[in-house]
Amino acid sequence: MKLFLPLLLLVGLLSCVQPQQKGMNVVHIEFEGIRYDSLALVLWFEEDFLEQIKGHSEDGYRWEFTYPDSLHERIKHSVLRVLGTPDSVEHGASTFNLVLQDDTLRSFAFIPGRPESFIRARHIETQTYINQVIFSITEMDFAIGTLIVDEFEIFTENQDVISSIKAVSGGYIFSLCGLDPLIYEETVQRQAEFIRQHPNSQIMIGSLYMNMGDYKSKDDVAKLFNNFSPELQQSFYGRKIYRFITPNQVFANQKLSTWDTDKLEKIVQDSSRYNLVIFSVSWCGPCIRQIPIQKEIYRDLGQKLIMTYVSLDDERFVEYWRERMREHEIPWRSLMVLTREKERKIRGDYYIRGFPTALLVHPNTMIMERLNLWEEADRQRLYELVK
Repeated sequence: MKLFLPLLLLVGLLSCVQPQQKGMNVVHIEFEGIRYDSLALVLWFEEDFLEQIKGHSEDGYRWEFTYPDSLHERIKHSVLRVLGTPDSVEHGASTFNLVLQDDTLRSFAFIPGRPESFIRARHIETQTYINQVIFSITEMDFAIGTLIVDEFEIFTENQDVISSIKAVSGGYIFSLCGLDPLIYEETVQRQAEFIRQHPNSQIMIGSLYMNMGDYKSKDDVAKLFNNFSPELQQSFYGRKIYRFITPNQVFANQKLSTWDTDKLEKIVQDSSRYNLVIFSVSWCGPCIRQIPIQKEIYRDLGQKLIMTYVSLDDERFVEYWRERMREHEIPWRSLMVLTREKERKIRGDYYIRGFPTALLVHPNTMIMERLNLWEEADRQRLYELVK
């Protein structure tokens, strides 16, 4: 089935479009079978920053969402959200069915095209789910409440929208953490092939950036990165990925608060020795399960290796982290970020995409190397270097 946007619809949409402002992107959506009083396009960026773009409509059916082009290359994905609901309710126009070559692709999100996107959305049904985990934009936090989902069949010719829905529907943008080795290799190959077919897919380069810590090697990340177009390689996320895969990155030695005294200290205090910096959080199950491995490393190499925890718990979970330190009798130093703002900065500066993440900082040079302490080969390399 060939995907097309009827000429009549295009003419109708264009007739009500205001002249586009320079440096702005516009998303045009025409709904069929459902009317909204207030609607927003929520643009999600790195580290869960978001921008809520309130839509404009004269009749509740034809909507326009306008945002600065300067935001576009930072978008991970976008969703539609109904405004004016109570904090206990999340209502989203958030399931999109795209029929492509007789195959129906389902997606919870998409990325708009630039400078304009035209979408027709035919309402199929509305589902209500109670006692669900919902996201409150006003609180920027998760809670238990009612989730209302509007489902649509959509029609568009915009390739950015189409490729982003294909990426979500095909499972290309999700984390590879914990996959069986065979499934991991197959998934990486599938991702590489998808990027070769869609070298301008922004949702894929955003996903690669957000999940690059889950890949087994920087070589795997580089193989995927090299399939993107030169434009995306030079984009906001592309530049960050390039820095990640570039060898000999120097550790940015920041100051954080100690877990028990709140005294500010540099993460690396003695740069003449190897430093193993482990980023963790109190609520992370794998982080707790890895403690015996970390204690074994500390017992074997503690005289030659400095180990430091960096907790990315913000103000909501500070006490939980302190409880973990006491409960598990952690013998090495522990530092905390304490605030959400600092957490986001640390995640960005050190490319922290999952927990636990271990960085080995080499003596004198401060060059950092990412290690997976679950892997015997990585632990063996650590022992050989330090001893």
